[in-house]
Amino acid sequence: MEVKLIVKLKAIALATLCTLPLALSLSFAANANRPNQPCQARLDTSSGTDDEVNNCPITVGNFSIRGTFSNSNFQASFWAYEPAYYILYVKNKRDGSTINLTGFDVRGTTSRPQYRFSDRNRGITYVVTFQYSDRNTIRLEMFRNNQAIANQLLARESDKLIGGP
Repeated sequence: MEVKLIVKLKAIALATLCTLPLALSLSFAANANRPNQPCQARLDTSSGTDDEVNNCPITVGNFSIRGTFSNSNFQASFWAYEPAYYILYVKNKRDGSTINLTGFDVRGTTSRPQYRFSDRNRGITYVVTFQYSDRNTIRLEMFRNNQAIANQLLARESDKLIGGP
């Protein structure tokens, strides 16, 4: 009987240890106690300053998705230049083309925030999606007329930022 109890306690302890890192990583994310809430972001100028109110921020505590990410097809740098002014620089490694976009269109959920940038000249929307549980990966999607033309996972290359205003 004691052996069965010890085995059960070990299983409970192991399960707790395995899930603890995920729970801790989510605990510092905005609204971690209410996951999957819609992202809501706006600029509050009521106090005479430009304050960003955002429940899906790119930097929270020790977490930051700011940086440069890449794979064999694309290199992307993503960060906030100032409140409510985000920058996305994308380089197509295959043809060498680059684009530098700015914007403040935050969508998605508190579990998977999405930052959207529009290139009106080409009719392309770029979407950066991330998860608070992984500071080293972003998803870069591109859409033309609501049709996906790219869907790429990019790994952190560095914390260095490229592109900009």
